[in-house]
Amino acid sequence: MTSANNHYDVIILGGGAPGEHAAGALAEGALRVAIVERELVGGECSYWACIPSKALLRPGEAVRRARGGRERPGRREGRARVA
Repeated sequence: MTSANNHYDVIILGGGAPGEHAAGALAEGALRVAIVERELVGGECSYWACIPSKALLRPGEAVRRARGGRERPGRREGRARVA
């Protein structure tokens, strides 16, 4: 299909974080950009990888630090003290 309405300067394959970033930067430079994504825009990191796992892991890490635990195995466990 060839028409003035379907002309893009750049077509990005993949709507994950890098694709979204590239599209935004290119669009700010006055280029017409299209993103092609077969699944969820935002990529797997937003839906079932990085962000959800970090949301589950971070509270436990914060509690461990508050209790004086170390980052590596062999850490000392104890009660958190509030001053």
